[in-house]
This record gives sequence, C-alpha cells and structure tokens, in this order.
Amino acid sequence: MAMIVAAAGVPHTPVFPQLAARPEGTGIAARYAAVRRVLDDERPDVLCVFHCDHINAFFLDHWPTFAITTGPTLICPIDDVPGVPQTAVHVHSGLATHLYQYLVPRDFDPSLVVNGVADHGVAVPLHFLDSSARRPIAPIHINDMVAPFPSAARCFALGRAVADAVAAWPPDLRVGVIASGSFSLDVGSRRVPPGHSYAIPRPDWAGEVAAMLRAGSVEDLVHKSTPAILDDAGTVAGELLSWLAALGAVTAAGLTLAHLDYEDGEGHAFAAWAR
Repeated sequence: MAMIVAAAGVPHTPVFPQLAARPEGTGIAARYAAVRRVLDDERPDVLCVFHCDHINAFFLDHWPTFAITTGPTLICPIDDVPGVPQTAVHVHSGLATHLYQYLVPRDFDPSLVVNGVADHGVAVPLHFLDSSARRPIAPIHINDMVAPFPSAARCFALGRAVADAVAAWPPDLRVGVIASGSFSLDVGSRRVPPGHSYAIPRPDWAGEVAAMLRAGSVEDLVHKSTPAILDDAGTVAGELLSWLAALGAVTAAGLTLAHLDYEDGEGHAFAAWAR
C-alpha cells in the first residue's frame, strides 16, 4: 500500500539556483539542504508536487483551477531560470493517473494534462530537493495566480483527498509531498519599488503564517487565508494555496513538523514534515 512519508514547503524564487551556486548564496543553499535532508531520511520513491503556473504553461484561453499531468514527462522549466537547464522530468504516470481518477468522482474536477510543461514553480524545488532527478513526480497544479482562486478550505480539502488517494493506491510506494511558493510576494505592480523586481508587501502576514505553521494551527491558517488577505499580500501571494494543499495531505497522513526556517521580514519559509 502506498503512503505519504514526508512533506516539504519551499519558495521557488527563480534567482535562487544561480545565487546558491555563488559564495554569497551559501545561506540559501543550506536552507534548502536542511529540507532535503528530511526528505531523504524518509526515502520517498515519488514526489507529489503542489505548484502554480505563472502564465507560462497555461494561458487565459485555458486556465484550470486544478490540473494533473499524467506524463510520461513534464518539460521544465519553460521560462528562464538561470542555472537550471530545461529537462524532461519523469512523471509517475500510474500514480498521477490514479490521483486524477480518484479526485474527479469527489468533485474536484482537475484538468487532465498529458506531456505537460511547467515553469520555475516546479523546476526550482526539484533543483534543490532532487537535483539528480532520482524520483519521478506527480505534479498537481493549483490556480494561485489569476482570481478567483479556489478557497483555502478547498485547497486544504484537495490535499486531504490526495492523501486518501495515495492510501488507496495498492502498490507499495513511499510518497513525498512538496509545496512550492511564497506567502507574501508582489511582482509587476506599483508596490514594487523602482529598480527592484519584486516586493514583500506583508512581511507581517508571512511571519504570522510561519508562526501558525510552527504551532500546528492549521485550522486558523485556513480560516485566515481569505481572498482579501491573499490579495493584500501580493500579486503572487496566492502561492500559499499550494502550501495549504500540502498541509491537507500532511494532516491526513499524520506527519509532524520536523523543520521550520523563517527569518523576519521574508515573504517565504522553508519547512519539512516527517512521520
């Protein structure tokens, strides 16, 4: 029987891979490495990645709320991520197809994608957490970018349903879950100062999210993650929804927090859960 054995949440800032390869980026590299150690210790065979698209893989003529790529490969990144070459990542077609078939009768209605593509939302976490591409993935896209978003409660329920689906998968398989994204981040708006590529409008909210993660206050986090707060926290702050989906899987699988790294003023965190 398949089981979720570990989970991780990390940012997917496109400049981090190149920065981490430089002497001034050793801190970033170490923060990802701490999360990777938790995953590696639990020996997952496959990684289920909750991610969003930044209007690269999908466009407004087909913008799914949820989507599952069933493979056999996922080409990523399709955008510019310095230090990360475009790769055909192997998809665990069996598990991904099972997730799709399990979720549709439970009213989640994900789009089905074959031979899909993805951007830095998938590429950056995999670069740091599975750089040798040892493990296939089961990618689940969540609309974190274009309002209206799915609700926080629905994303959390999706994660719980994914955990149920994994538990219903007969083959023995150890599954790791990855959440990709930030809590407060603004790109391409008037709130970004001149000469900067991004801003963190609500570091206080990011700090509150980190505190709730540390305390295990999942219900409070789901309740407080309203459309209004996500809008105020930045143009891409909806990425928190990927974390909430992963938290749904974490709670359903009975994992406990093993690592949390958040620094005041940041818009993201590095976290890991294990059995």
